[in-house]
Amino acid sequence: MMQPEHEAVRGLSIGLTHVGCVRDENQDAFFCDESKGIFAVMDGAGGMKGGAIASNLVKDALTTIRMPLSAVDLLDQFEGRVIDAKEQIERASTNANGAAMGTTIAALLTFESNFACLWAGDSRVYRFRSGQMEQLTTDHTEVQELVDQNVLTEEEARNFSRRHVITRAIGSGLDLELELVSGNLRAGDRFLLCSDGLTGHLEDAVIETFLMEGAQRSAARGLLDGALEKGGTDNVTVVIVDIDRISRGEGEAR
Repeated sequence: MMQPEHEAVRGLSIGLTHVGCVRDENQDAFFCDESKGIFAVMDGAGGMKGGAIASNLVKDALTTIRMPLSAVDLLDQFEGRVIDAKEQIERASTNANGAAMGTTIAALLTFESNFACLWAGDSRVYRFRSGQMEQLTTDHTEVQELVDQNVLTEEEARNFSRRHVITRAIGSGLDLELELVSGNLRAGDRFLLCSDGLTGHLEDAVIETFLMEGAQRSAARGLLDGALEKGGTDNVTVVIVDIDRISRGEGEAR
């Protein structure tokens, strides 16, 4: 993580999840702890409740993170808990006669004026700053690899038969490999963490219009409802984190 700036900020969050209009079970999960600066979305995969087990094992592991002493400490704790969760998922898979189970993760960690995004799979993190939205994560999918190699165009990728096949996850028999980007926070930043149940239905331009909505709950509800109105063929989860200044007397360093 980068060195902190002088501005004291904090993340205020809201999370919403929905089973969608087609699925019988919600295998998504999300986690928000504003005091520790931890926000995450998990999208489970696996039959017979396997995906729900995997995503919630990660969620439960994140609850055990202690109050961080530094940005590095927060990152170390987070990575350690994800490793622990992977081992628990693998044990659960063995107990289920080897049934495949795993989960994506898209996480935002904040400490003072630092942030880090860590992810595996196709859940995403966007940042809305100064009126413009930027996708901070890159999908770990077969189709994204083909786009990066100029084998498929973006338009062709939307209709690719294997567009939902992920290449990284926590569990599912895949090696654990988290990708990371980091930087500095600014008051007024808005982050969106979401599962592909949102991005599978709403284009980035539409997502951006919802993030322009000033009220956090209205923005989150609008995104969720928008995906459901488009068919809601998957579970849908959104977490919005707004970065705000800490007022004098709320614990900022002086």
